[in-house]
Formats: sequence, structure tokens, C-alpha cells
Amino acid sequence: MKKALLALVVLLPSLALPSPTQGSAQGVYIGAGLSIPTGDYGDYHDNGFLGVGGISFDAPMEGFSIFGEGFWGRNSITDTDGDVTNPYGLMGGLLYDFSEEDSPGFYAFGQAGLMVHRYSSDEFGDESDSGFGYGGGAGFSFPMEEVSFWVEGRYMGASIDGETTSFIGLMAGISMSFGGE
Repeated sequence: MKKALLALVVLLPSLALPSPTQGSAQGVYIGAGLSIPTGDYGDYHDNGFLGVGGISFDAPMEGFSIFGEGFWGRNSITDTDGDVTNPYGLMGGLLYDFSEEDSPGFYAFGQAGLMVHRYSSDEFGDESDSGFGYGGGAGFSFPMEEVSFWVEGRYMGASIDGETTSFIGLMAGISMSFGGE
């Protein structure tokens, strides 16, 4: 039941996406950067890596876009030899761009979906579990024709087996627009 509910949470945002034939602008993006563990997760993990990739569509409301993304991270476990945790998953969300069209500017977003916490150890074996993931952040984009460069800060978290997996991502990336009017 828990996994079915999580799958529904991940799939619901995709039902709200406009179809490409509606003339809405579409785009893809990728980014990467530093993952800084916080809370319970930060007590036992070192800084690591976070990567994201996704697709976005303009929403019917001015300035808003709807997106779906996948993410993958890696954090070493403090004071161990080779033990790591990989948080990864799928999120859907809503972004608001405060800037004027085709000009540099500030944006903010919120998201929800599925986060998996995968622990890997040569000594203790591997295990993973999943939970409802959530996040939000803000950034600044620098558009140049059909390509934009961006920098952002984000917070992502999930309650998994009574513990919190959470981290801050400091990232940079590129997005490309295609289609639309």
C-alpha cells in the first residue's frame, strides 16, 4: 500500500502536464553540485555529490512551470572505509520564475515525490528503503537564446523508517528549451 501511494504521488504531477500539442514551451535540464547532509543524515555522513535531470512544461499561469525530475546523490559515511549512502528518486513540482521572459532572474520551486535511501557496505552488505520525498529551493537563471545556465540552492528530505534523510544541494546546470510557441 505504501509503495502504491508513493507511486501515485510521483505520477500525479505528470497528469497535470500540458501535452506538447498545446503549444506550451518545453525544456530539459541537467545539473550537479555539492550535497551537504543535514539533520539525522548529517550526523553520520560527509559532504558528497548530487545530480539532477528533468523535463519542464510551461503551466497555464504566467510565470509558472511544471517539472518532473530524477536525482541521484552520493555521500560517504563518516569514519568508515568505503561505506556510502546513495539517495535517489523521482520528484514532480512547480516552479515560479520572477524574471521577465528571456532575461536573467530569480526563481523558486517546491517538489514532492519518492526518495530511496540506499546504503552500501563491503562489510555489512547493501540495503535500501524508500519514503515520501519533499523539497524546495531557489536559484538564478542566465538565459542565452535557447539555452540557460542556472545556479541554485535546494533542500531535499524524506522520512524513511523513522529517520530523516535530508540534505542541502548547491548546484549549477544548464537547461534547453524546445518546442512551444
